[in-house]
Amino acid sequence: MSVFVRDSLSGGMVEVGQDGKIGLYVCGPTVYDHVHVGNARAPLFWDVVVRYLRSRGYDVTFVQNVTDIEDKIINKANAEGVSWQEIVDRYTDSFHGRLALLGIGLPDVEPRATEHIPEMISLIQELVEKGHAYAPGNGDVYFAVESFPNYGSLSHQRPREMRETEKGQTEDKRSPLDFALWKASKQDEPSWDSPWGPGRPGWHIECSAMVEKHLPGVADIHGGGTDIRFPHHENELAQSAAAHPENPFVRAWAHHGMVTLGGPEKMAKSVGNVLDVQRAVDLHGRNAVRMWLLQSHYSQPIEYSEEILEEKRRSYERLLRLYRQISASDTSSELSDELAAGLRGRFDEAMRDDLNTPEVVATLFEAANRVGREISERAGAAGEFASLAGAVEEVMTVFGFDLARELATEMGGVRIRYPEEPGEEVIGLAVNRELARREKDWATADRLRDELAEAGWAVEDTPDGPILSRR
Repeated sequence: MSVFVRDSLSGGMVEVGQDGKIGLYVCGPTVYDHVHVGNARAPLFWDVVVRYLRSRGYDVTFVQNVTDIEDKIINKANAEGVSWQEIVDRYTDSFHGRLALLGIGLPDVEPRATEHIPEMISLIQELVEKGHAYAPGNGDVYFAVESFPNYGSLSHQRPREMRETEKGQTEDKRSPLDFALWKASKQDEPSWDSPWGPGRPGWHIECSAMVEKHLPGVADIHGGGTDIRFPHHENELAQSAAAHPENPFVRAWAHHGMVTLGGPEKMAKSVGNVLDVQRAVDLHGRNAVRMWLLQSHYSQPIEYSEEILEEKRRSYERLLRLYRQISASDTSSELSDELAAGLRGRFDEAMRDDLNTPEVVATLFEAANRVGREISERAGAAGEFASLAGAVEEVMTVFGFDLARELATEMGGVRIRYPEEPGEEVIGLAVNRELARREKDWATADRLRDELAEAGWAVEDTPDGPILSRR
């Protein structure tokens, strides 16, 4: 079966994976600072997509680059008085560490720009030879936008309406819209030899060269944020199509929406309205961050606030409680089989229809509601959902939720379980409440439940002991 992705270029649905193989390229970070939760949206989403495709037998090649040479990196190094390589290594390690915090795997290939200088030079030479690029003689090389009639097709703009995307020295350009393929070296900047003299590549050429090398022929899906649809992806498409018009380059362009932080502007380091991934995980837990990002369609913008993330934390814990209730089931009722088949069916339908993760999450909650009603009506029903438990585990594992992670403490003969550390005071309240319940001291148990609620915790009573969770 194929997967359909809405293509930003055509606006229509594009079929990929007909031969069981899918090549995916996603624009990765420019490593000059720690990534924030907005930066994490793309790697988390595409990690889930890759998990899903592989679970369905697709042969996936996932490429996500690292931009390790760029003005921001050089400026950061100069400001700190260190080498640009030190900045790159520091923030590449930071990027990997923050992916691990969110349970995000690394791509199959993580190419760096500086490892592909020969491929970039070769591509630039082809563009010059075909009349799509020019070297004014100062060591720079520019792409001639007017030489490519389809320029603007990806961002749906007309060249005369476009803004100039590269500021600075422009007197050597034929048109303000022309963009740098190669930049002549400046004093104390890293440089490489080229036919035009020592210099370094422009930002846009790196992805074209790496797509062609690691996904030869065509990338089935090319992902990235709506903020780089223009000019970065527009320029990528222009230079690759101009050099190799016989190749489609990309079958489907998939752009994810931006993350905002308490306002209309996107979350960005340049604006200063960012929340570091480490801080987000400390505040809310990785599963809450995953629920937040996956419960919205990737193409839509999404807002961050502490209140929204707390809601997503509670949503995740609700699903976790359902799974715990039925995970020990040893039989499957007719309802269980019906819900399991429905969940798996809608899982495939939603993911094959433009990678619709929120539709899958909605189906999980529908199943939880049905099960909750059944268990409230029949106490023994919790043991009759083996098939549904398997389906829920499959979906939530593909979505990267850590079902196996459960913390526990035993105190005073009482075992307390919780998905995140509540602190000694809260644990003590829960233990004392359980001991009061065992003594049938219901007044004390009710009072301690209220104290837990005031502290922000709910308690669920089970035969194996109480489970604490954030309210």
